[in-house]
Amino acid sequence: MAEQNKSNLWLIIGAIVVVLAVIYWFMSGGTPEPTAPAETGAVTTPAPAPTDGAVSVEPAAPATTEPAPAPAEPAPAGTTTTPPAN
Repeated sequence: MAEQNKSNLWLIIGAIVVVLAVIYWFMSGGTPEPTAPAETGAVTTPAPAPTDGAVSVEPAAPATTEPAPAPAEPAPAGTTTTPPAN
């Protein structure tokens, strides 16, 4: 009976080791760390936007609200535009 308990213990320990190894494998298999681009010697910088030093302080244009156009013909009385609920 004692031999069976030792066998079960080693089976459980082995299963735990395998589960931990699989978890480590999945966790370490993510995206690689980004690497710095290779230096080619040519350095390019974007050209600065042309400015004359002036800052615009004009208010934003007001929003225009136009009324919705009236329907061309009114709907006949007693009709609906939505279908009945099932």
